[in-house]
Amino acid sequence: MDLDVLTKGKTLSANEMQMIDYLVSNTDEIDGRPLREIAKTIYTSPASIVRLAQKLGFSGYTEFFFFLKNQLKHQQITEATIDYQIDTTSIDEMIASIQRIYANNTDKFITIYATGFSGIIAEYLHKKMLVNGIKTLLVSASDSGGIISNNIENISMLITISKSGETPKVIEKMALAQTHHIPTILFCGNGEHSANQLATYSFEVTDERPFDTQNIEYSSFFGKLLLLMEYIVDVFTTTEKTPHD
Repeated sequence: MDLDVLTKGKTLSANEMQMIDYLVSNTDEIDGRPLREIAKTIYTSPASIVRLAQKLGFSGYTEFFFFLKNQLKHQQITEATIDYQIDTTSIDEMIASIQRIYANNTDKFITIYATGFSGIIAEYLHKKMLVNGIKTLLVSASDSGGIISNNIENISMLITISKSGETPKVIEKMALAQTHHIPTILFCGNGEHSANQLATYSFEVTDERPFDTQNIEYSSFFGKLLLLMEYIVDVFTTTEKTPHD
C-alpha cells in the first residue's frame, strides 16, 4: 500500500508516520476495536490519533479508518498498470529541466495563465499542483494584468496553455516573461505558431481540429492535454528535486 496517497503534501513527524504505518498494516486486526485500545497498543493517546486523522483531511478517526478499510486496502494500482499512452521519452528531458528551475526557485511561484476553454484546464493543473505541495499562482483573462507584471520578481516560471498557439493575451504574457528572462512552458496544439517562438519548453498535443477556435466540434485535444499534465505532475512530484548550480 502506497503511503504517499495519504501523506503527499503533508508535514508529518516520525511518530505520526509510525501511527499511519501501524493503522495501514493492521486494518483487519483493529477493525471493531475501541480507539482507546488501539491507542494503547501503539503507545499514544486517542486524541493523538484523532488529530492525525484530521491532519490528513478526515473529520476524525472513524472516517479515516473507513478510508483505510474500504479504499486504500483494496487499491491495486501499480506503476505497471499506469498507461499514459504518450511518448514520454521525448519529454522527460524537458521535465527534468523544469524540475531544476523549480528546485532552484522554491521561494517563488510557478504562475499559470490561460483563457477560454484552456483556462478550465489551467484551473485543474493549478489545483493538481497545489495538492502536491507545489507553490502556484493561477491568473486568468478576467484578472488584472498587473498581477503578473507587478509580481514578476516572484515568478520562477510561467506556464501557458493555448490550443491554437495564437491567443493574443497568452503571447503577450509570454513576451513579458521573456523580457524578464523568466522561463516559459507552453502547452499547445501541434504545428508552428507564434507562441512556440516565445516558449522555453513546448509540450505539443495533437489537435485534429486546429481551426475550430470555438471548440464546437469533437476534439480529443483537451482530454489528451489533461493526461499529459497528469504524467508531468506525477514525474515532477515523485522524482527527487535536487538543486543544480
